[in-house]
Amino acid sequence: MLSLFVMDVSGSTKYDNTEAISNTLVHLTEEIEQWTKDVSFKYINFRMGDELFFVSDSLSATLLTSLYIKLLWPYKSQPIKFGIAVSNEEIPSGNLEHWNAPIIKQARRNLTQIKQSDITDFYLTIEEQDVTIINNILYPYLTEIVHNHSEMQQQVLLLSYVYDQQKEIAQVLGKGISTISEHLKKSHKKQLMLIEAALAQLDHNSMTLHIQNTFKEYALC
Repeated sequence: MLSLFVMDVSGSTKYDNTEAISNTLVHLTEEIEQWTKDVSFKYINFRMGDELFFVSDSLSATLLTSLYIKLLWPYKSQPIKFGIAVSNEEIPSGNLEHWNAPIIKQARRNLTQIKQSDITDFYLTIEEQDVTIINNILYPYLTEIVHNHSEMQQQVLLLSYVYDQQKEIAQVLGKGISTISEHLKKSHKKQLMLIEAALAQLDHNSMTLHIQNTFKEYALC
């Protein structure tokens, strides 16, 4: 099974930060290489100024990578959107820069469908599967949660993927444990864990991605 996403930055030229966005995307491609180092086949490319392209033979890697990028993304007024497609196509061979396949066209159609949406930042199609509930309920809920994160909620949430205990996060940030607990609640950490698990369960061979170093870097930068 092959899966891919095409990610686009909404309003990437709206503000005077195009270079910062490009630098962030370049950095993310390097980080994602580390996240997915256990994936047998994957390819990631930052292209066309504000677009990220990712393909792999692991559905969970593709879905979780898009989720984690969303949690990390620092430009809230310029949200990222994902067109995601999954099919039974064979792993491509040769130069992927010149790869053209129906799954790519489907991912781009999915992205086009939600580019103007104010409800969801994700659209998924899986060949021969009905994923209406994911597109109409799970992804809109995920989008709303992330859009409403404050900077502090995002920081605490990211660190919760790094440290097992709230007291460790409190020590790092110089905050009280009750403050950390409140920010985790407001960031909907428990709901995000359920969403993460639901996406991972779409793949019978779900894997853990190596995100801790990146999440710590983004939380404390």
